[in-house]
Amino acid sequence: MKFIRIFFVLIIFAVVGAIVSGFIVDNMIASNIEAALNDIPVPQGTTIEASISKAGKITTTDGGLQFYGAILLQSTQGLGALRSYYKSRQPEGIDLDVINLKDSKLMLGENMPDDLRFSYRESNPSNCYIVYAWGEPQLPFTMFDIRSYT
Repeated sequence: MKFIRIFFVLIIFAVVGAIVSGFIVDNMIASNIEAALNDIPVPQGTTIEASISKAGKITTTDGGLQFYGAILLQSTQGLGALRSYYKSRQPEGIDLDVINLKDSKLMLGENMPDDLRFSYRESNPSNCYIVYAWGEPQLPFTMFDIRSYT
């Protein structure tokens, strides 16, 4: 009887541990995207105003998690110059893009949460750009993150 009790306690710890580790690893994936974008040196005449990351169901309602990282820039350079600058310096394994803040709703989609589009800045979007990237899941941890099932 004692063996069965120990067995069930171990099963409970394993399930809880898997869920917690999935949540932690998935948040780290999103944070690493944000950090990688912040680590790219900014071009002349450009400053980073803010950065953000999130793991979860961001723009989709079907199964699966998404991993997103972004930085908000204010720059004297144009969109084309910023896009080519960041594309030439994008970290390995990260496919980034640069968009104009005023076009963020159109480019990132209507379902993108306002905080991830830096919407608080949309009232004065002059010379503001978003550099963003989506990340890839790390199996098996992502399977245990309950956010992908809600």
